[in-house]
Amino acid sequence: MESNPYAAPRSAVNDVTLEKHGRPILVWIITIFMLIGVMGGVVSTAAALLGRPIGGAQAAEHLSAMGTGDYLWALVFSLAAIPAYVDLFRLKRRALPFLVGLFLAGQVVMVANLLLRAHYRAMFEVSGGYWSLLAGVVFNLAIIGYVWRLRAKGVLR
Repeated sequence: MESNPYAAPRSAVNDVTLEKHGRPILVWIITIFMLIGVMGGVVSTAAALLGRPIGGAQAAEHLSAMGTGDYLWALVFSLAAIPAYVDLFRLKRRALPFLVGLFLAGQVVMVANLLLRAHYRAMFEVSGGYWSLLAGVVFNLAIIGYVWRLRAKGVLR
């Protein structure tokens, strides 16, 4: 009997498993949440730069000690976060070092401001102010830990 070299193989293939398609739900949640945060950061920073801070007179009082450089720095951080979260949404490996870099830069700026600027400390000396800083650090570390896990599992490519 002749064999046809173009015929499909006749042996059973049992070692193939179905691949999961799509993004993990937590990637969707993180991306949407951070998109809202980035948009809010850009809008509130732009409003403050234009002299009309969101939050009325109380916000204006707290923000009066901040200079244009502070607002520009906040705007740069907000805009720099966009490619990091786009990379996370696209499940790219480079999302992790980008997020770690943004986190570390933010921590350096925060610690320097807390140590060197009394008016910056005063913004957080209201009831529970430092807890909000701690919550932000913990939240960002949780995101970085999750992205690290995705990278270790090979989800990020």
